Amino acid sequence: MGLLTWLLGSCGASTPQAAGDTFVTNATAGLDAVPNVVTSTVRYTDPGGMGATITVRVTASPTAELETVLGDSLRAFSSASGALKPLSPVYFYVFPEGAQETGIRPDALGLDPSPTVEAIRGFANK
Repeated sequence: MGLLTWLLGSCGASTPQAAGDTFVTNATAGLDAVPNVVTSTVRYTDPGGMGATITVRVTASPTAELETVLGDSLRAFSSASGALKPLSPVYFYVFPEGAQETGIRPDALGLDPSPTVEAIRGFANK
């Protein structure tokens, strides 16, 4: 009985976060491959029943055009987002290395400041 309870509990509890962990790995690799990206941090949080949230912070080269890096980063994010729910909010921020306070959000490209996964996919498919 205890083994059955453990199996049922582990299957149901780990699925959303396991998909999120796979997304984080794929998104980080995609973002780090974008030209002029120095580093990226991707966080996926699914507290269970509350809906997932995604936070993306991209550090760009100090000489990079931030809007270009943002657009390319949103496209890389979209490519990795296949397992994500479309209505999950994404908190996306791109800033130049050494000047964190001077960054931009997706509204610089006509999206909401914190768009949904679906909105980012729509942007990437334009």
